[in-house]
Amino acid sequence: MNNILIIEDDPYVQRLYQRIFSHQKYNVEIAGSGREGLQKAHSFKPNLIFLDIMMPEMNGFDVLKALKENPDTKNIPVFMLTNFGQEENIKKAMEMGAEGILIKSDVPPDKLLKITEENLEKVK
Repeated sequence: MNNILIIEDDPYVQRLYQRIFSHQKYNVEIAGSGREGLQKAHSFKPNLIFLDIMMPEMNGFDVLKALKENPDTKNIPVFMLTNFGQEENIKKAMEMGAEGILIKSDVPPDKLLKITEENLEKVK
Protein backbone atom coordinates (compact mmCIF):
# COMPACT_ATOMS: atom_id res chain seq x y z
CA MET A 1 0.00 0.00 0.00
CA ASN A 2 1.25 3.49 -0.83
CA ASN A 3 2.04 6.10 1.79
CA ILE A 4 1.04 9.72 1.26
CA LEU A 5 2.24 12.57 3.46
CA ILE A 6 0.24 15.79 3.62
CA ILE A 7 2.20 18.73 5.06
CA GLU A 8 -0.47 21.38 5.57
CA ASP A 9 -1.32 23.71 8.46
CA ASP A 10 -5.00 24.25 7.60
CA PRO A 11 -7.12 21.72 9.59
CA TYR A 12 -9.93 21.81 7.01
CA VAL A 13 -7.59 20.94 4.12
CA GLN A 14 -5.92 18.28 6.28
CA ARG A 15 -9.25 16.54 6.93
CA LEU A 16 -10.39 16.87 3.32
CA TYR A 17 -7.22 15.35 1.86
CA GLN A 18 -7.10 12.65 4.52
CA ARG A 19 -10.67 11.59 3.66
CA ILE A 20 -10.00 11.60 -0.09
CA PHE A 21 -6.91 9.41 0.19
CA SER A 22 -8.15 7.14 2.98
CA HIS A 23 -11.23 6.22 0.96
CA GLN A 24 -8.90 5.07 -1.81
CA LYS A 25 -7.03 2.81 0.62
CA TYR A 26 -3.86 4.90 0.86
CA ASN A 27 -1.94 5.18 4.12
CA VAL A 28 -2.08 8.86 5.00
CA GLU A 29 -0.10 10.87 7.52
CA ILE A 30 -0.70 14.53 8.27
CA ALA A 31 1.90 17.02 9.43
CA GLY A 32 0.72 20.44 10.60
CA SER A 33 4.09 22.18 10.23
CA GLY A 34 7.20 22.02 8.10
CA ARG A 35 9.35 20.64 10.92
CA GLU A 36 6.85 17.90 11.68
CA GLY A 37 6.63 17.17 7.96
CA LEU A 38 10.38 16.64 7.69
CA GLN A 39 10.30 14.27 10.67
CA LYS A 40 7.42 12.28 9.18
CA ALA A 41 9.11 12.16 5.77
CA HIS A 42 11.89 10.17 7.44
CA SER A 43 9.82 7.97 9.74
CA PHE A 44 6.72 7.34 7.55
CA LYS A 45 8.64 6.85 4.28
CA PRO A 46 5.98 8.35 1.98
CA ASN A 47 5.76 7.51 -1.71
CA LEU A 48 4.34 10.98 -2.41
CA ILE A 49 4.19 14.30 -0.54
CA PHE A 50 1.72 17.17 -0.83
CA LEU A 51 3.33 20.26 0.66
CA ASP A 52 1.70 23.60 1.43
CA ILE A 53 3.78 26.66 0.54
CA MET A 54 2.48 29.09 3.17
CA MET A 55 3.06 27.75 6.67
CA PRO A 56 4.33 29.31 9.89
CA GLU A 57 7.87 28.68 11.17
CA MET A 58 9.15 26.87 8.10
CA ASN A 59 7.53 27.51 4.72
CA GLY A 60 7.07 24.94 2.00
CA PHE A 61 10.10 26.08 0.02
CA ASP A 62 12.33 25.53 3.06
CA VAL A 63 10.85 22.07 3.54
CA LEU A 64 11.25 21.23 -0.15
CA LYS A 65 14.89 22.33 -0.06
CA ALA A 66 15.57 20.13 2.98
CA LEU A 67 13.80 17.15 1.38
CA LYS A 68 15.73 17.46 -1.88
CA GLU A 69 19.10 17.87 -0.11
CA ASN A 70 18.67 14.69 1.94
CA PRO A 71 19.65 11.41 0.20
CA ASP A 72 16.84 9.55 2.02
CA THR A 73 14.07 11.86 0.77
CA LYS A 74 15.39 13.48 -2.41
CA ASN A 75 13.59 11.08 -4.76
CA ILE A 76 10.14 11.37 -3.19
CA PRO A 77 7.82 13.24 -5.59
CA VAL A 78 6.55 16.47 -4.02
CA PHE A 79 3.57 18.51 -5.15
CA MET A 80 3.38 22.02 -3.75
CA LEU A 81 -0.03 23.26 -2.60
CA THR A 82 -1.05 26.90 -2.70
CA ASN A 83 -4.06 29.16 -2.74
CA PHE A 84 -2.38 31.47 -5.23
CA GLY A 85 -1.05 30.69 -8.70
CA GLN A 86 1.74 33.24 -8.62
CA GLU A 87 4.11 32.64 -11.52
CA GLU A 88 7.23 33.23 -9.41
CA ASN A 89 6.13 30.55 -6.90
CA ILE A 90 5.46 28.07 -9.68
CA LYS A 91 8.84 28.73 -11.27
CA LYS A 92 10.68 28.54 -7.94
CA ALA A 93 8.98 25.27 -6.93
CA MET A 94 9.79 23.62 -10.25
CA GLU A 95 13.41 24.80 -10.16
CA MET A 96 13.74 23.36 -6.65
CA GLY A 97 12.58 19.92 -7.78
CA ALA A 98 8.83 19.85 -7.17
CA GLU A 99 6.81 17.62 -9.51
CA GLY A 100 4.17 20.30 -9.81
CA ILE A 101 2.20 22.97 -8.05
CA LEU A 102 -1.50 22.63 -7.30
CA ILE A 103 -3.85 25.49 -6.59
CA LYS A 104 -6.07 24.07 -3.86
CA SER A 105 -9.30 25.66 -5.06
CA ASP A 106 -8.72 24.42 -8.64
CA VAL A 107 -8.09 20.75 -7.86
CA PRO A 108 -11.25 18.72 -7.24
CA PRO A 109 -10.89 15.35 -5.49
CA ASP A 110 -11.03 13.31 -8.73
CA LYS A 111 -8.20 15.34 -10.26
CA LEU A 112 -6.15 15.03 -7.06
CA LEU A 113 -6.57 11.25 -7.15
CA LYS A 114 -5.63 11.10 -10.83
CA ILE A 115 -2.44 13.10 -10.20
CA THR A 116 -1.64 10.83 -7.27
CA GLU A 117 -2.19 7.60 -9.18
CA GLU A 118 -0.17 8.80 -12.19
CA ASN A 119 2.78 9.77 -10.03
CA LEU A 120 2.71 6.66 -7.90
CA GLU A 121 2.89 4.59 -11.11
CA LYS A 122 6.09 6.46 -12.08
CA VAL A 123 7.69 5.69 -8.72
CA LYS A 124 7.10 1.91 -8.87
